[in-house]
Amino acid sequence: MKRTFWKRAATGVLAAVMALSLTACGGKETVEAASEEEKNAVVLTVDGVDFTAEEYAVSFLYNQNRLDSMLSMYGQQTSADVTDEADRQTYSDNIATLAKQQLTYMAVCEKQMEAQGLTVEDSDIDAQMAEFEEQMGGADQVDEYLKGVGLTREQYSDLARLNVMISKLRAAYLEANPNAARERFDQTYMRCKHVLIKTVDDDNNELENQDELKAKAEEVASRAKAGEDFDALIKEYNEDPGMESSPDGYVFTEGEMVDEFYQGTKALEVGGISDPIKSSYGWHIIQRLPLRDEDFTAKQATVEEALFSEQAEAWQQAAEVTEGDKLSEINLDTAKSYVQ
Repeated sequence: MKRTFWKRAATGVLAAVMALSLTACGGKETVEAASEEEKNAVVLTVDGVDFTAEEYAVSFLYNQNRLDSMLSMYGQQTSADVTDEADRQTYSDNIATLAKQQLTYMAVCEKQMEAQGLTVEDSDIDAQMAEFEEQMGGADQVDEYLKGVGLTREQYSDLARLNVMISKLRAAYLEANPNAARERFDQTYMRCKHVLIKTVDDDNNELENQDELKAKAEEVASRAKAGEDFDALIKEYNEDPGMESSPDGYVFTEGEMVDEFYQGTKALEVGGISDPIKSSYGWHIIQRLPLRDEDFTAKQATVEEALFSEQAEAWQQAAEVTEGDKLSEINLDTAKSYVQ
């Protein structure tokens, strides 16, 4: 099933295209343009939807720049710095994986958009591009950025459809499942306060008086279980500065705290107080607290995003993907030739 790629309903596996802070970098600056026949060759098919070499190369270049930007932020090598042949191939393979994921998501979301009667208006795209110009500091800065990436304004404005599509699909999903976010929040989130008795210094070196620290933690736990005011114990003993900025306690789910802390809280009934629990930070005495409406309000967007991501992942897992023989020919050194 062959259609005009940029004129159909589509979204991207990597959400918020325009929200990313990007830097043009990587790859050869001057390459010979591929022929029209080469550009129009089908290199990827997802559930019967064909993607041409040019369409794939646009996604490849976007994801190359995205990966380069992220690595540059952390002082790591970007595609422009990698010269070893094996390392360069690995870098290219990683970008290819991102591009294939993105196009797979585009194809499966096209079906969802059509099934739900959702459309993208020109005004939606114009708003996305206006936001992008504001983020980059003006039209001239956008043009300079696109020149470095190797894309035209038209190609990149079509990428703005990704933001619009994912926003509309997410909204439709949440409208169809109005109670899902609160149910997930109540099932998977917890709130607690704790007293931390540190067993390491600020450089993560173990302190010498480990027995004394354990005894102090046991004393705090005993006093808390005997009914002493927990906030008073926090004020007297706690060595976690985070409790000062979160006086109502931490609200979290699995993966957001060290596992010992998460499991220790999970094991408590609401209102319960733990024995000292050891983590890499020290000894924790935890008091589990009830979740409140305001806690859900603060986490609602995060929970909704997680729910929609799971739905999107299910769509992708069910997709049938076939790679063409020419797909591997589009790489770090050739991708720009397919978009010129």
